[in-house]
Amino acid sequence: MTSGDVKTGVDLSRQKARIFADKWATVTNEKQFAQSFWSDFFHQVIGVEDLLATGVDFEFPIKNVATGTTNFIDVLWGGVVLIEHKSAGKSLDGAEVQARQYMVSLSPHLRPPVLIVSDFANIRIIDVLLGTSVQFPLTGLPKHLDHLDSIFKVYGSKATAQEIDADIKAVNLMANLYVEFEKNGYEGHAASVFMVRILFLNFGDDTRMWKKGLFADFLAESAESGAGLGGSIQELFQILNTHKEERPQNLPASISAFPYVNGGLFKEVIPVFSFNAEMRTALIASSSYDWSKISPAIFGAMFQTIKSKENRRALGEHYTSQQNILKVIRPLFLDEYLEQLRKVWDDRAGLKKLRKDLGTKNYLDPAAGSGNFLLVAYKRLRDIEHKIIARLIELEGKVTTGHDGEELQVGLDGLGTIGLTVSLEQFHAIEFEQWSSQIASVAMYLAEHQANQELDELTGAAPTIFPLSHAATIRQGNALRIDWADVCPMNNDTIIMGNPPFYGSSWLSADQKDDQALVWGKTKSAGILDYVASWYLVAARQMEGTTARAAFVSTSSISQGQQPPVIWGALKQLGMGIDFAHRTFAWNNDGGKNAAVHCVIICFSANGKPSLRSLWSYPSLKAEPVLVRVKNINSYLLDATDALITSRSNPLQGGTQKMTNGNKPVDGGLLSNISVEEAQEIEATDPIAAKYLRRVVGSAELIGGSLRYGLWLKDADPSDLLASPVLKDRIAKVREMRLASTKLDTQKSATRAWEWQQALRQPTTEYLAVPRVSSQEREYVPMAVMPANVVPNDKLLYIPNATSETFGIMMSSVFNIWNRAISGRLKSDYSLSAEVTYNNFPFPDLSNEATMKKVQSAADAVLVAREQFPTSSLAVLYNRNAMPLALRNAHNALDKAVLNAYGLKANATDAGVLELLFGMYADLTQGLLAPEKKTKRRGASPTEDLNSYVLNH
Repeated sequence: MTSGDVKTGVDLSRQKARIFADKWATVTNEKQFAQSFWSDFFHQVIGVEDLLATGVDFEFPIKNVATGTTNFIDVLWGGVVLIEHKSAGKSLDGAEVQARQYMVSLSPHLRPPVLIVSDFANIRIIDVLLGTSVQFPLTGLPKHLDHLDSIFKVYGSKATAQEIDADIKAVNLMANLYVEFEKNGYEGHAASVFMVRILFLNFGDDTRMWKKGLFADFLAESAESGAGLGGSIQELFQILNTHKEERPQNLPASISAFPYVNGGLFKEVIPVFSFNAEMRTALIASSSYDWSKISPAIFGAMFQTIKSKENRRALGEHYTSQQNILKVIRPLFLDEYLEQLRKVWDDRAGLKKLRKDLGTKNYLDPAAGSGNFLLVAYKRLRDIEHKIIARLIELEGKVTTGHDGEELQVGLDGLGTIGLTVSLEQFHAIEFEQWSSQIASVAMYLAEHQANQELDELTGAAPTIFPLSHAATIRQGNALRIDWADVCPMNNDTIIMGNPPFYGSSWLSADQKDDQALVWGKTKSAGILDYVASWYLVAARQMEGTTARAAFVSTSSISQGQQPPVIWGALKQLGMGIDFAHRTFAWNNDGGKNAAVHCVIICFSANGKPSLRSLWSYPSLKAEPVLVRVKNINSYLLDATDALITSRSNPLQGGTQKMTNGNKPVDGGLLSNISVEEAQEIEATDPIAAKYLRRVVGSAELIGGSLRYGLWLKDADPSDLLASPVLKDRIAKVREMRLASTKLDTQKSATRAWEWQQALRQPTTEYLAVPRVSSQEREYVPMAVMPANVVPNDKLLYIPNATSETFGIMMSSVFNIWNRAISGRLKSDYSLSAEVTYNNFPFPDLSNEATMKKVQSAADAVLVAREQFPTSSLAVLYNRNAMPLALRNAHNALDKAVLNAYGLKANATDAGVLELLFGMYADLTQGLLAPEKKTKRRGASPTEDLNSYVLNH
């Protein structure tokens, strides 16, 4: 949650605050109070879910400008509030003086408008901007909650808005520059390289890479017409790529002061651009902005935006959300380091060991884009190392220990001598787009420079960045065709993470289909997989035999429907299991518009089975996550047994009524989509065609109650087809439409153009109509009994002559819990299928007559309740906000009866229901879904063994 999303339900929060204050009234440990109190307060009372993403930091290291010593701010929310605590009985005045010293010692963009000081018993809130303060005892927190609430509501949202505004301005400036280049015919690779270099120079101008404003001054000396500027810039590029001792002696002062950059950034020779006045003006405008405020994490989104004509009207609205990146990297590795830091805070040896450990891991993003995952991970790890360095200085004085164990004086010899353990060399990436891979390389350099500046402010010493002698490994290429081990070491210390491309199986290009085929080989049903699934299998093969871990953001469909059995049939053969997961949520970006993509996060490894695993669920797509510790996470991201539910043509249990797919027309609507008005006209003008009119129902008609008609001509009298003008005309048009199709089956069906393409048969009895697609906002999938003369189309499933007990179980919460877990998705709606959802559903044993009658009676009561509202559609009756009380009560009784049939209590949780259903499924399939691991035959490849397993199961 960002600071602008802070919850402000004051009445509820005051009640929480009262309980909260009572809980902490007896605490006397200063460190525990400063950290745990405010951490719990932000979470429990104010409602800030993710402190790291919001920017709240504990034990924030700072060099006190008043004393020259390194100190730690107890709690800092940059730009919002600084909190400082003193021991019980100490003067709050002294605490306020220290807090004000810390405030002025901070970088300007971090300085908060509000200070809070406390001595355990009392809290003082100082509004620096207004010059006011208020003080009250801790027990008075509920009464004064509005003071705190206003801080986080007003200043928190303002700080976030300022950051976004700064990002948008930066994007606009670079967009304007690119547009001017584009107007003059400069696009493509050379223009892209030029833009990246200008960004580097603008950033360097404002972040002390060289004398401040050096590049801006260089541009200002050029002619207003722009004449000669392109050649001057090209000369500057060459100088930046040349050692100082190798440069010409007669260089103008405007460029001789620039350092040798190295790192390949300025190595490529690009054409000289001929500038005009407008291009020069746009370039100078970009250089005049303060780039020190901008995080390198936005660079990729910035350039993807400015290069796309379609996206320029939404400038600044496509930045990757750091909050979502943290959802991946925090449980993957960051939280473990933070917890270790907390444990060894007062232990010098422990701090030194932890610092050394920070440099042992290798991080790989095999779908890196512009490198945002690596950037955020690098920045967070550097933050931890900075805290360790500052704490060691505090514990040891000016002396700390270097890599090699030598005692070194930080203030005199500098950290360049000591060396940092977190380095760019730990970070590795593969990216398909050359443009994005270039941005990732530059952004990592700039992130390192920013981190070095922060260290310099903290200690007075930091490594120098130039010449660029080390770098992250960024490989441009296709990650599904590159050996990852050639890019990053693959061992127990490897961490894989990222956000692979979001493409469903039906949206793949020819090249992407070839990628899938290369990765999955002859694996059965691999053709239904989303593109991201290939990253899972490649990662699993790379990690096999190690304790490496991988975590990917993925389209939610890989945990639904038919994909989990294919993916995890392969991964489990390689020994992989799920360590933690986020269930379906809306993946969003920072900025005004958010991408409407429904995602999951899955971490997997061969680490074995921890006793408890972290599973985050979302009450709604945009809600804050709720964490539950569970014993197991299966491939459907449920706390249930590891069953892989495959498609089957018949119901799992004998005696279960069969479900049938509706009829597929493929007729351009000529036979299957006739309006009420058209049907009336046919009845009035063509009595032969009128004989064949039938009501047609699909998901939309069943739920929404709209009327649609069709011509059902299967087994029609051939003479009628020729005698009826309506039938003759429509059949001819259907034939023409089918012959024009590129699909062979459709072309073949042109020989029987009077029939729907897949015309199974008109039901001869009434049937239970089941919509294929239903909104996730409904608690139940609306189903209804339809008469035999209504034709079900392919958007409908149906059970002929369904019994009351079948209807009751299908309309119960038990079946709907199963549907939500097992069915695929169409966007966010449930896409129910006969082959996966229904045929695999474990029905309860209804052999006990009393139990069956209870279900039948409750099912009949639901139909009776519906009949009380004859003018309301199923869409209205099953709307959460409009469901009549009579229908609600009938469903509650039905749920109770069905749960009882399963041996469950009426208050059974969804998790408890799923645990039972998955257990029943496993029993009914007699354990066939958990085969013994086969021993590899000598010479067999992992791919051969994998294909053999999946093909045979």
